[in-house]
Amino acid sequence: MATKWYEQAFRRAVIDMHITDDDERFMSRFDAGTYVEMLKLARARSAVVYAHSHVGLCYFPTKVGRMHAGLRGRDILREVIDHCRENGIYVDVYLSAIFDTWAYRQHPDWRIIDAHGNEAAAHSRYGICCPNSPYRKYIAALAEEVCRGYAFEGIRFDMTFWPRVCYCPHCQARFAAEVGGELPRIIDWESPDWVSFQRKREEWLVDFAALLTSTVKAVKPEITVEHQASTYHAGWQLGVTAALSRQCDFLQGDFYGDALQGSFARKLFQNLSQKLPYGFETCVSVDLGNYTTLKSRELLAAKASASLADGGAFAFIDSIDPPGTLNRAAYERMGAVFGGTEGYERHLGGTPCQDVAVYLSTESKCDFADNGKQVDGPGLSGRTPHVDAAFSAAKSLIDSHIPWGVVTQRNLSDLSRYQLLILPNVLMMSEEEAAAIREYVRGGGGLYASRYTSLTTEDGRRQPDFLLADVLGVSCRGETKEGFTYIAPVEGWEHLLPDYTAEHPAGLYGPQFLVRPQPGATVLGGIVLPYTDPADPTCFASIHNNPPGVPTDYPAIVLNHFGKGKTVYVAGDLEAADPHRGIFINLVRLLAGPFAFEADAPKCVEVTLFHQPGNRRYLISLVNFQKELPNIPVHDIRIRVRVDRKRPRQLRVLPAGRELGYELTGGCAQFTVPRLHTLLMAELDYE
Repeated sequence: MATKWYEQAFRRAVIDMHITDDDERFMSRFDAGTYVEMLKLARARSAVVYAHSHVGLCYFPTKVGRMHAGLRGRDILREVIDHCRENGIYVDVYLSAIFDTWAYRQHPDWRIIDAHGNEAAAHSRYGICCPNSPYRKYIAALAEEVCRGYAFEGIRFDMTFWPRVCYCPHCQARFAAEVGGELPRIIDWESPDWVSFQRKREEWLVDFAALLTSTVKAVKPEITVEHQASTYHAGWQLGVTAALSRQCDFLQGDFYGDALQGSFARKLFQNLSQKLPYGFETCVSVDLGNYTTLKSRELLAAKASASLADGGAFAFIDSIDPPGTLNRAAYERMGAVFGGTEGYERHLGGTPCQDVAVYLSTESKCDFADNGKQVDGPGLSGRTPHVDAAFSAAKSLIDSHIPWGVVTQRNLSDLSRYQLLILPNVLMMSEEEAAAIREYVRGGGGLYASRYTSLTTEDGRRQPDFLLADVLGVSCRGETKEGFTYIAPVEGWEHLLPDYTAEHPAGLYGPQFLVRPQPGATVLGGIVLPYTDPADPTCFASIHNNPPGVPTDYPAIVLNHFGKGKTVYVAGDLEAADPHRGIFINLVRLLAGPFAFEADAPKCVEVTLFHQPGNRRYLISLVNFQKELPNIPVHDIRIRVRVDRKRPRQLRVLPAGRELGYELTGGCAQFTVPRLHTLLMAELDYE
């Protein structure tokens, strides 16, 4: 088996086996030969094979934990591994990192305790154990036992995150030793006391992952280690930051949302994963709770195609039946899907051509509106304004067919790859981040920043002014008390807000920061306030709305030149407002372009471009992913790929290699895609 198995396996399978042994029939009919036959039917090249599950039971004779009683001593882990190796299927062994119902019930002192002193998983089927408790040694020992007993290519630790904020004695003791004092129970993102607790939670999670990774590597340094990776954009409670990725050889995670969520996750993985390809997972069923009802072939094909177009592997998740049997129809369906994507795999690779980078701050996944509320109390917003703004910015870029990617702190030294960096309402920023971004702009980069960006440090200290004030060309003077505000175009810049005037400015659901432009900065739009405060129901101008009536001399949009670069600061999170996508894109085009490609295509089509300089070619992919499936074919899509001084030789549609005509003009290769059903991939070779 290849050491870099993940480079060979673009078709992956995960078969969930979270089965109790409460009934003697459970797992009694499991047959390893049938299991692997189903994998072959699905055309899978790798499989996540369970050694241990959320239930906490093991599928092998263990001296560390407890074996599933329904197996009656059978080592089905070994049976499956042997059958997989005989059939050329790579094995990625599965262990549950935090969720372990058996350990939870056996060891009360290992349990996560909530802010009220209650067991966080009481009366739940999911037993959640604290990674600061002795559980950490238990799961590490279980991983070592598996590594010493079996031969396989990789190991996956699932659910490496904090399911709840924990106040158990182990967390309290560690916090007291490392920070001092009691664990805070009131949220305050502008208080160093509260934020220090959150930063410790993030640090402790990485420490726990590092323990598991190092345990595995000490026994099997040649295999891959991964920690489930679908949580990097999730809320602060889970405690997952970009630092966790350093404990993974590659990233792979499961996602159940729409096309936008999938695209954002894959762009994030592309730039955050230490090795490529990453893996993108979703269940073959409509959801994990309804596992016998399958997604349509068209939906699975669209998701698998989108993964290929973004350079990633696609993994499907199925759930085993309690007796240990499998639904053949699920594997036939995936076999049909993978049969359609397999031919493209040998053409993949290269560097993604991404002109615009959306910055994801994994330390900013919070909401200042929650300040003063109890950790487990009522009324938490459930929002992450920074992440919401990042997703919305990504949607606008996709709709406008602008080449884009997602970057994090890991990419700070590599920002010069991008024409433009988007900082969407970044709630917290470190001095290190600010310094790297400052040098990026000074060297010629473009920057879009909105609202809170660089006003609060990563330790929760609100600054008297933006850390990037010199770069943005503005100084902070406060915030509007009004929760509904407006942006009016300034004379000469009306084309940026083409649908709006001073009398009828663009409405924004939210306050804006009051800033003063610095010398040399240019105001593109100004803040207009409603006649009355929307929060006062006793005094209003119109019963249904809050009409604009108070022009101010505070700018809403400011253009600044800094070093060789230029920036735009927006006082509200404009990029998060769906109706104003056009304004946001106008500002993007003000700061960047021309782009690596352009496309005259509907919004349901996403275009990606990879450069393979070693092969002297570009790989162009178009994915048609409509909300209502099956897709309606799209016709006559015009594509322009920037080749600059390169001399194209031929354009071929993959995988068959049929030639497609093109013309070279203005440094771009232009061609038309006559018809797109779901996926079109093409190679543009050059001399």
